[in-house]
Amino acid sequence: MKNQIRYIAVLVLTVFSAMSCEDSSKNPLPGYSRSAIPVFTPNEDDSGIINLLDLSETNLSFAVATDGRVEVEHVDVYLTYTNNVTKDVDSIMFETISTFPANFTLTLDQLLDLFDPEVVTQDSLSIGDAFTFGGYVLLADGRYLTGGYSPSVVANEPVTLNYNVACPSDIPVGSYTATQADEDEWFGSATTKQVTITKVNGTANQYLISDVSAGGYAFCCLAFNYKADQPAIISDICNTIIVTGPSSSQIVTGPGDMQGSWDPETQTLTVYYQDTLNGSDDLKSVFVKN
Repeated sequence: MKNQIRYIAVLVLTVFSAMSCEDSSKNPLPGYSRSAIPVFTPNEDDSGIINLLDLSETNLSFAVATDGRVEVEHVDVYLTYTNNVTKDVDSIMFETISTFPANFTLTLDQLLDLFDPEVVTQDSLSIGDAFTFGGYVLLADGRYLTGGYSPSVVANEPVTLNYNVACPSDIPVGSYTATQADEDEWFGSATTKQVTITKVNGTANQYLISDVSAGGYAFCCLAFNYKADQPAIISDICNTIIVTGPSSSQIVTGPGDMQGSWDPETQTLTVYYQDTLNGSDDLKSVFVKN
């Protein structure tokens, strides 16, 4: 009965989402051929993280461009700092650009100088703190797009760029055997699936899992127009695994202290996550390297 009720909710939400996508005042992604998105690409000399083991190695170097078939007037690049201890969030407008691609390079000192000392200093940095660059897009027709990206866009386009205070990561890429035991009885059955884990281009500690649900959505929800694969980006924060990415993503990290881990001895990755659209907040998948 629990699953039946949730399936009905999924259907209602799916219909509502389909209706909402037709609102031309919003960002109609993933059909961004009628719109545009910001694209953040790390350069070759980008450090990918703020290396807690050696802060002097931090170098933020990236390019900002746009993708879409409509003319872009400009992109307002914002920068958000998230304190992992207090959960306080502070955002500033970083730069407005109208020529693309635009390249930026920042040392750690230059990054921290963008914020008031009361917000963050080098001495106050702690593991898991995050600096996230994103962009608001002003189109030539006057529309101002501030997000609302679909999961498929988030999985395939770098619409934000995230730098964690972290340690270098060595999770191997390649094929994994993924399982989920349906401990919350949400999917309706345990599932096993072969998935791939790849490094997010230009990052030091972020990875893309081709299907974080380990086949769970393929079992439960294809009839409700859900895709079989539910990709997710994870970050390795000194061996604490969290789901990261834009706040608009449907798949986000698990609540509270439900954080995953990487065991190099058994080559096992554990990921906790939530499906915000469907109200499930304690999902778990385990990935074993083949």
